[in-house]
Amino acid sequence: MTVLVTGVTGLVGSRVAQSLVARGAAVRALVRDMERGRMALLGLAVEFAIGDFDKPDTVAAAASGCEGMFLVSSDGDRQVLQETAAAKSAVEAGVEHIVKLSSSDAGQRSYAWSKAHAEIEDAIGQMNVGYSFLRPHYFMQNFFSLMKVDSTSTNIAITLEAPAGNGTIGAIDAYDIGECAAELLATRKPLEAHALLTGPENITLSRVAEAFTAVVDPEITYVNLDPADYRSKLEADDPAGAGDIAAVYEEVRIGTMAVQSNEVETITGKSPRSIEQFAAANVDAINAAIITASTSSTET
Repeated sequence: MTVLVTGVTGLVGSRVAQSLVARGAAVRALVRDMERGRMALLGLAVEFAIGDFDKPDTVAAAASGCEGMFLVSSDGDRQVLQETAAAKSAVEAGVEHIVKLSSSDAGQRSYAWSKAHAEIEDAIGQMNVGYSFLRPHYFMQNFFSLMKVDSTSTNIAITLEAPAGNGTIGAIDAYDIGECAAELLATRKPLEAHALLTGPENITLSRVAEAFTAVVDPEITYVNLDPADYRSKLEADDPAGAGDIAAVYEEVRIGTMAVQSNEVETITGKSPRSIEQFAAANVDAINAAIITASTSSTET
């Protein structure tokens, strides 16, 4: 079988492609930039097709001869239009199963991305195609963006900062999301429903800092920020998205982001990675995040 995979330069799309190849499926990667696509899947035996969500005819051409499709795009004002058009073009080209990367809170909250994913799910559900909507919770990879480095003191301090208090969250590794998508596509078994994907347990940010510290040399500590101060800083940097982002960590703090499911194991037959397993598998990424945070601190 052949699967059209979108978003191969991103976290989940690249893992879907890798996992499909490992399962013996043929992969056709839809890319806007051939060089970026090849670099993202370096050494992987895949076919590349130039395409653009804003040009549905290119998606249709790329989908021709494909039985399945992994659908993902960036959050934004055009997301609903782009993903819906891409799905429609793929179905018209003969795709029988679409696995869409959605969000754990699709249609359940007022966040812009929640509304967009719900609308796209509804549209695909009305098409003549098998579908599986994967609704992952908070990505473990997002913890990297919370890292800060204070290089003004004699001893460099590395922290993980957010206004989350001692709240917990069922974070999941993008690796496990990719495994779920690949398994559904390779076995040609549409869920005809959505699946909530979480890690094996709800974790605090203190636990995250401890897991990261265990695999890299410098100690990383969690700093609980003041919610009001955090939101003010967000509004200065990104007025449009500040409210939604601040609300996520407020939910972590009060406990409503502590959710759990066994869908990863149900789909793949394997337990999702713990935060400790994630850290061990991403030592280079943690060190890279420290370097990035250090550079940002120096520039500031």
